[in-house]
Amino acid sequence: MKTTMRTIFKRLLLLPALLVSVQTALAQAEAAFPQYIWVNTMNVDYETARFGYEKESFTPILKARNDLPKSDVCYDPANEEELWLLGRYKNSSMKGSVNILFSPGPSHDPAFIITDSKNNLIWGYPADEMCINSAGVIYTAGHSNKMFNERCKWTFNGKAVKEVKQPFYFVGFKGKSLKSIKLYSQKTGGEVVATVPVGYEIEVLLSEADTPVDEDGFSSMPMNYLVRTSFGLVGWLRLTQDDTYMEPVLDELRYWGD
Repeated sequence: MKTTMRTIFKRLLLLPALLVSVQTALAQAEAAFPQYIWVNTMNVDYETARFGYEKESFTPILKARNDLPKSDVCYDPANEEELWLLGRYKNSSMKGSVNILFSPGPSHDPAFIITDSKNNLIWGYPADEMCINSAGVIYTAGHSNKMFNERCKWTFNGKAVKEVKQPFYFVGFKGKSLKSIKLYSQKTGGEVVATVPVGYEIEVLLSEADTPVDEDGFSSMPMNYLVRTSFGLVGWLRLTQDDTYMEPVLDELRYWGD
């Protein structure tokens, strides 16, 4: 693979974090799109990693790159990145097919990857689930290497993948605060809407979706969240770096990675 492929895996390991045990919402994409055919990403059970497709536009292969025929464009006898070729995708608007691959990552850093007919990188994204339909619409879901179970929509035109921007990302879980926090009227601060003590139950409703993008095209983690108190007040929770890794505000709201 070219250097651009390695950039994806390097990006997954850039930020150190504690390994944590988090109960996440599993199989979000599979439950939402039962009309697709769903398979395990490595032809064996691999925790939450699943891939869905429509049979009209996808030919499943489900083999590690080192197990492919030597004539296959994705064949790699070493397969140091542990990539699996899920199969080949081609819809009615495309002249040729593309490859869709999966990697479990160096230490549970699952990622889905699309390459062109010559196996050059088109797109890669960390996720536990991915599905694609015959119109080129992609859905991804997962908590791995993210702050919560992040659900995204993308469009694929045969040459590039583009995210369909949402005004917010849905979070949707409740938990008891592990430390005292303040909720603000604005992402940038403003008036204090509520001061929440330790042990108080709150509900994280939404996260910001408009975050900075680095030179490799990766968005940074959302640091601002709309939170509701048990009374019903809603304000912005503004996380610090310590809040994301070492001393989280909630057990459920922390970076799940390494």
